[in-house]
Amino acid sequence: MAGLAATCSTTAISAVVHVIAYPLAFPPEAIAQRLVGATSGRVASFFIQLLGHWAERLTVIGLSAAYALSGAILAQALPGRWRRNPAAWTLVPLPLWVISVALYQAPAPYVSRFAFAILSLPIFVAGGLIGGLVFRRSQGPTQEKAAVGTADTPLDPHVTRRSLLAALGVGAVGVAIGSSRLALLLEGGSDTGSVRLRTARVIRATMPPPAPGDSAFAHVAGLTEEITPTQDFYVVDKDILNPILDPSTWRLRVHGLVDTPLSLSYAELRQMQAHERYQTLECISNRVGGHLMSTALWTGVPLADVLGRAGVRPTARTVVFRSAGGYSESHSLAKAMSPSTLIAIGMNRHELPRVHGFPARLLTVGTYGMKNPKWLTEIEVIDGNYRGYWEVRGWAPDQDPKITTRIDVPENGAGVGSSVVVAGIAYAGDQGISRVQVSTDGGRTWNDARLKTALSPYTWQLWMYGWRAPGPGSHLILARAFDNSGRMQAPSSMPPFPSGAAGLEGITVHSS
Repeated sequence: MAGLAATCSTTAISAVVHVIAYPLAFPPEAIAQRLVGATSGRVASFFIQLLGHWAERLTVIGLSAAYALSGAILAQALPGRWRRNPAAWTLVPLPLWVISVALYQAPAPYVSRFAFAILSLPIFVAGGLIGGLVFRRSQGPTQEKAAVGTADTPLDPHVTRRSLLAALGVGAVGVAIGSSRLALLLEGGSDTGSVRLRTARVIRATMPPPAPGDSAFAHVAGLTEEITPTQDFYVVDKDILNPILDPSTWRLRVHGLVDTPLSLSYAELRQMQAHERYQTLECISNRVGGHLMSTALWTGVPLADVLGRAGVRPTARTVVFRSAGGYSESHSLAKAMSPSTLIAIGMNRHELPRVHGFPARLLTVGTYGMKNPKWLTEIEVIDGNYRGYWEVRGWAPDQDPKITTRIDVPENGAGVGSSVVVAGIAYAGDQGISRVQVSTDGGRTWNDARLKTALSPYTWQLWMYGWRAPGPGSHLILARAFDNSGRMQAPSSMPPFPSGAAGLEGITVHSS
């Protein structure tokens, strides 16, 4: 019980200090950062599919709980004759401190490993002292009179029970605070996405003229919004501790095989000609019918303008992009110089939220999300090949997003009436959607759905199909799409790892 008090107190103090002094990371988060970074692509994909946004959160919560509860084991190693000396209890959480320092990994603005070791040590010492005081307080009257060094005499059960509940309560509060976003919110980590983007020159995106029948989509309850609200845009990162970059000191370094190396400030980037574009992004870990895809109105500076200012040398073949926090990716020079490749600085006409890469991220078309790194700090032009962060971990490079459809309504397993509206989204990267078909008999027959005019060639497309159920019973509904080249969505099922999911989504409904 006293060991629990030591490590639970350490957990709670660490969480509170992290909230007050954000750069001193919460130790379980720093450990989780290292563990997630060491995970293979196959394992990462499994947990992302299984848990979605909660994959990393549950990693932190689980490590925090293990951190707090480990005192029950660690205290058993403390010699009995030392247990009545509170100072000796500082040894109980010491292994946790050693593990925390050894596995510590955190990007800016978190402190270095050396600073973390120095600044966090008093927290672990304080937790140990609290455990020692709790042990002494738990001694019954008989134990107070017993010879020092006897640890087997009875303890006061009432005091012990209260101390145990208090220790677990303190540990639970520490886990809740440390694994929450409270420290980030107090630090201002979610502010940038609410700030209106200001640029010197921007070519605005325009909505395409509506086609007859487009207005009907607004009346389909449960259908995905055409533009995803910023707060609902999917988030998948390798990082648990996301970088927080100061725009006043941030620089985008451009170097390598260029005539004039650059170091662009945030202000200089916003002074360049910017373009708006509606575009969908999809995570390569997205399963068929999954929700790890979203659409936004992006604002960005053409990468070709930046590289043109630097002057790319004739021997260049590849452009490497590096981010704060250690992430990296690459594209061919031809892809980098394409007019469609942007250095994005805005999302839905606001500054990028920090979780989406503030102050700048890459935005390419015809790629999965992993090829669009956030928190850009460096662009290097090289004459060879380069394998990015996830490619080193087994994910296939340069994969075009596969044609995919999702059925939003009705829900799987729903009871329906005789007249049913089936609706959802279809996406094919930069190839566009030409046709969506729906089968209500398990794939024996197919019928064309109605398409809503797409916001751009790079977004998903809404579709709907009106169906009259033939009678009571269960019905398997499938959907498939075709891109603008006439290529049909692959019917064979394939998991996301290593090159993106394939197959058809099916739902079962029950008509009355």
